[in-house]
Amino acid sequence: MGSDLNRHTHEFVVTDVQLADNETDRGVMLMLTDARGGRVRLHLNGDMAELLRERVAFALDRITGP
Repeated sequence: MGSDLNRHTHEFVVTDVQLADNETDRGVMLMLTDARGGRVRLHLNGDMAELLRERVAFALDRITGP
């Protein structure tokens, strides 16, 4: 971890995915947690959630095959 990039990079893990609190948003909320227990709630509207779903599926297909 000697480089500047590693020192300033904060790693998070997705710990939960829920429907957004706002019913008009029709999106999702992701809970991210870091190694120290810090949490971030990431809100995605429907379009961004769909884009994320497609990119995760693509990445998984590259690892495991279709």
